[in-house]
Amino acid sequence: MKTFGRSLAICLTLTVLLLGLGHSDGVIAQLGGEAEGMARAATPTLQNPGFDNHRWYEFNDRYGTWLVGSWVPDDDDGQRLQDWRLWYMRDTPLVKSFAESSIIQAGVESVVLRSYSGDVQEGGLYQVIYNVTPCLQYQFQMYGLSRPDDGLSNPTAQLRVGLDPTGWHTDPATDPALPGYYPESIIWSEPQDFKYPNFGLLQVTAEARSDKVTAYSRALAYGGTKHAIVWDSGTFQEVTPAMLHDPNALPTPSLSASATPGQSLAQISWTTEPYNAVSQVYYALRPANGGTPPDYPHKIYLPLVMGGTPPVWTASPINKTPASVHSVTLSGLLPGRTYDYIAVSRGLSGGACTTWVSAPQQFTTTP
Repeated sequence: MKTFGRSLAICLTLTVLLLGLGHSDGVIAQLGGEAEGMARAATPTLQNPGFDNHRWYEFNDRYGTWLVGSWVPDDDDGQRLQDWRLWYMRDTPLVKSFAESSIIQAGVESVVLRSYSGDVQEGGLYQVIYNVTPCLQYQFQMYGLSRPDDGLSNPTAQLRVGLDPTGWHTDPATDPALPGYYPESIIWSEPQDFKYPNFGLLQVTAEARSDKVTAYSRALAYGGTKHAIVWDSGTFQEVTPAMLHDPNALPTPSLSASATPGQSLAQISWTTEPYNAVSQVYYALRPANGGTPPDYPHKIYLPLVMGGTPPVWTASPINKTPASVHSVTLSGLLPGRTYDYIAVSRGLSGGACTTWVSAPQQFTTTP
C-alpha cells in the first residue's frame, strides 16, 4: 500500500529531535510574541478550506531543527492569517501532517495525518474563525476518510468534526496538546468510520457564544503510524433558523416595546440595555368584524396569548447586527387595521444565549 509523506529516516530524525526538546507543560516557550490579535478576516471565513495551498501543517521545522516554542505552522509568519493548526490529546503520540495530491475529495490537495509513534492516533486540525455573531447558529462541515495499512489488526477509526462556540483552543505558542480531556464546550458530530477510497461528510452545528468559534477535525484511529487519516473540503456558514426562538415556548415577557404606526407600516422599538442582541418582531393581523385573517406566507401559529382566536404570526427578518437599542419597521400592512405584535431579541447574558420578549401588544395603522 502507498505510504504518505516523508521517508522513514526523516520521520525518525524529527522524532528524536522532538523527544530531545520535550513537549510537556511549561517546557515550550512562546516564539516571536505571536498573539491572537494578528490580522483576521472581516467576516467569518474558513481559511484554506480545501487544503490546496501546498502547506505542510507541521510542528514548525522551517529552520531545519525543532525550535523551542515553534508549534506554529511553517508559513504562519505573523503577516498572514492563522490557518489550520495541529492538535493531539495529551499522553498520546504527536501527529504529523502531509500535503496529499492523489487522495482528494475536491481541488488539488488534501491533508493527511499520521501519528509519530505508538499504537493510536488521537488528534486532528483546528482553526479559529473570527467575527461571528453571538447567538447566531453556524455549521462546520468537512470530508474525511480512514486509510489503514494492509494487514493492520485493528483498522477501526472514529472521525468527527466539532465546533467550540466560545472559541476555546490550545495555545499554539506553548503547547499543541489538549489537556487530556475534551472541554464540555466543544460540540461534536457523531463518530463515523469512512474508509478509503470513499470520503464521507461530517457536520456539526452550534450557536456561537462569543465573537469567535473554533472548528475542529478529530480522529481516534488505531495502528499508530500505520493508519492514515485524510481530511479535505471544509465549509463554514451561518445557518440561523428564520425564528430566533420557538414561538410555541416563548419565555416570560421581560421587554417593554412601543409601536409607531403609519398607514401601511409600523415601527417597533425597544431596548435590551446593557446587552447587545439580534432582533426581530412577530406580528399578526387581527380579524375585522370577527372575520378570518389573511393567509400570510411564513406564518407561525402560536398558542392563545390574548384571548379569542389565536393570532397567525408572521416573523420579520432577523436583524443580525447586535445592538442594545432596537427598531424594526414592518411594511406592507393594511391601512386602518389592528395588529398584534411581540418584540424578540436574543443575545449573550452571563456567557449564555438568552431570549428576551415583550408581552403581546397592539397597534392600529392609520386609515
